This record gives sequence, structure tokens and C-alpha cells, in this order.
Amino acid sequence: MRYNEKELQALSRQPAELAAELGMRGPKKGSVVKRRLVKLVVNFLFYFRTDEAEPVGALLLEHCRITQEEPSGFSISFIEDPERKYHFECCSEEQCQEWMGALRRASYEFMRRSLIFYRNEIQKMTGKVGMGHGSGRGWLVAWLTLCCPPHRTPWSSSAYRKRPGSS
Repeated sequence: MRYNEKELQALSRQPAELAAELGMRGPKKGSVVKRRLVKLVVNFLFYFRTDEAEPVGALLLEHCRITQEEPSGFSISFIEDPERKYHFECCSEEQCQEWMGALRRASYEFMRRSLIFYRNEIQKMTGKVGMGHGSGRGWLVAWLTLCCPPHRTPWSSSAYRKRPGSS
């Protein structure tokens, strides 16, 4: 997947769902733990040197596995390359649990499964299939508007308004 570097840098400056200084070790053999400012924005995990404003890197939290490695540490690995693991060290077990929960909720797949679950629950309770927003993306926009803080949605609902000449 390709990303525009300027757009990623702009996204890294957005308000974070969660941010902290954590110990981080990359996937390369022999890599050492370094202190990094780690920032969760939408479904990207940005990491920065503690004295720099631009991110050193970013992990797209899709098709990944979050695993607790020790009481105050966790790892992120990717399904297509499970040997490539990023390790993180937190200050406490509570902080570790907080990070693992936030990272698991950050993926598009989690939001999609949640949307389907709540749509089915609403349908069971009301007997109605729609909410007046139409089908398809209207559900997603309505659900994200209700459930997510404004900075969690990377688009505005105006992006879904009909444009002149569209059907």
C-alpha cells in the first residue's frame, strides 16, 4: 500500500487517541529497546524520537495481532509476516492493557465488525433495516458520527454529500 508522506505527516499531528513514551524495539534481530513517543491516530501507530516533531515511522494497524508478551509489555505482528514483531514496554500492567485495548479497537476491521453487530442489534430492536440514511456508507457515517470522537474519523460527513452531476 502506498502513502503520501505529507499526508502521513499531517495525520501524525492530529489529536491522538492515546500517546505516551514507551520502550520500543523493532523487528530486526539484535535491535535494542529505545524510548519513543508513540501516538495512536485513527488506525496508524506513529513513533517519534523523543526530541523530534516528525515521526520516525508508522504502523498501519490492519491485519495485525496484538499480543501481551509480559505483564507490562506487548507486541504487534502482522498476519502476512508473523515473524516481524514490534515490541513495546509500558510503565505498568494497567498502561499495557490500555494500549492493547486501544490498538485492537483502532483497525478498520474492528469498526466494520462493530458496525455490523450494532446494525443487527438495531434491526432486532426496531424491525427496521435502515436508519433513514440509506444503505451502505450511510450506516457507516451514522455509526461513526455517534460512536467516535470527531478526531477519530479521518473524513468529514460532507465528503459523502452528492456532488453536482453525480447520481
